[in-house]
Amino acid sequence: MKVILKLEIILSLITFAILLMFAFNTETTGDAGDSITHYLYSHYSFKYPQFFFHHWAKPFFVLCSAPFAQFGFKGIIVFNCICATLTTLFTFYTAKSLKIKNPLLVFVFIFFAPLYFKLIFSGLTEYLFGLFLIIGIYMINKSKCVFSLIIISFLPLIRSEGLLILGVFGFYLLINKKYKLLPYLITGQLIYTMVGAFYYKDFLWVINKIPYASLGSPYGKGELLDFVHRLNYVIEKPIYLLLAIGSISLLFSFLRSGLKKTDTVKVILILGSFIALFMAHTIFWWQGIFNSMGLPRVLIAIVPIIAIISLIGLQTVTDRIKNSVIKNLIISGFTLLICFYPFTDRPQGVVFDEKLFVLEEISLITEEVVPYIKKEYPDYSNAKLYFSHPYLSLALNVDYFDPKHHREMQYLQTDIISKETIIIWDEWFNLTEGGISLEFLTSDNRIELMQTFQRQEKDRMIKYAVFKATANKK
Repeated sequence: MKVILKLEIILSLITFAILLMFAFNTETTGDAGDSITHYLYSHYSFKYPQFFFHHWAKPFFVLCSAPFAQFGFKGIIVFNCICATLTTLFTFYTAKSLKIKNPLLVFVFIFFAPLYFKLIFSGLTEYLFGLFLIIGIYMINKSKCVFSLIIISFLPLIRSEGLLILGVFGFYLLINKKYKLLPYLITGQLIYTMVGAFYYKDFLWVINKIPYASLGSPYGKGELLDFVHRLNYVIEKPIYLLLAIGSISLLFSFLRSGLKKTDTVKVILILGSFIALFMAHTIFWWQGIFNSMGLPRVLIAIVPIIAIISLIGLQTVTDRIKNSVIKNLIISGFTLLICFYPFTDRPQGVVFDEKLFVLEEISLITEEVVPYIKKEYPDYSNAKLYFSHPYLSLALNVDYFDPKHHREMQYLQTDIISKETIIIWDEWFNLTEGGISLEFLTSDNRIELMQTFQRQEKDRMIKYAVFKATANKK
């Protein structure tokens, strides 16, 4: 019996194989912060089961990624490679079910969105979020509403922005008068509320433990149009142009026909989800609320729906051209432009070159800081280490969550420290987030500065310092 694979399946398998090749031949963590911290929560979740209900770590993300994370950081990268591949496949199926032309181009639109491709090789939560979002849209378009809504109901437990998507899907149900289906949107929240209540002794823990429920941010705030520029950093100009055309096309379609005669999946679920998340992050960063850092990567979660809107934009252009030769030239031209643009040298952008996966901060730790500690303090694994940068946990093979071996830097102010104590200060986590300056530590007579390290990264100087305890006194 012959098995004939469809073209999209073949493309997905080839894509996955290429991603695995990068995963196992590239040393990267995606970024130097959240990517690693999410991995640590997933990796140690079986040792510390409470992490399956940790709101910042995102409970459902931990549940899904934990088995992969047991194989080390490469394991969680493989998990995100699976998520990215399946996301693209379901984006294709969604575009095809919506009768959008050239649906296979979503493979190009997604994997040649520069920041999307670069951060696949990380422990970030955006990829699982994007997968569940596009599956939810696909299923609801295939009239499998209950299954779709249950899938979507878990989004807030993958990323907090999922609450906004619940609102978008709720609006879709109201417009289509499917009122009886609304309760399915709280399925995920309800399950985790009941199970997690045994741990937290709080039936409202999924609300009370939200880590971003703050009308302020230690990271400051930015300009109103910052995310307009940051979206370009994620997808770049060729896709951005098609996204703009597709968005305008959908809006005009809605204005001409109204919601009753418009494809509500395209207008509400696809365009609506894009607008909701884009505008939310724009406002959060502009107003400096909900602990927003203004990071471009948060938009990775909606790259699948950006791909569909961009595909609509391309169709909007080509449908107005009758000459098939010119039409094919435009499609081919955009495809080639999207493929080659990430390889062009740009001062502000993610460039596909030999430095694509290089993180100077991680390199400084692995090439200088950790070798110094291993040489000068060979018995460091038996000492108590104070540090905040999560990558040090990987590089030194130290359980980040074991208080016997590791403590956050702020506890130095109250802890009694022994002579075996080693302190590793870094500028970002200790100074920017923790407010502990290098000067503050050098003025502490219980510890002695042993070595400093620094490296230039574009317009930022990365700084580290290693201290050793000098006395056993409070």
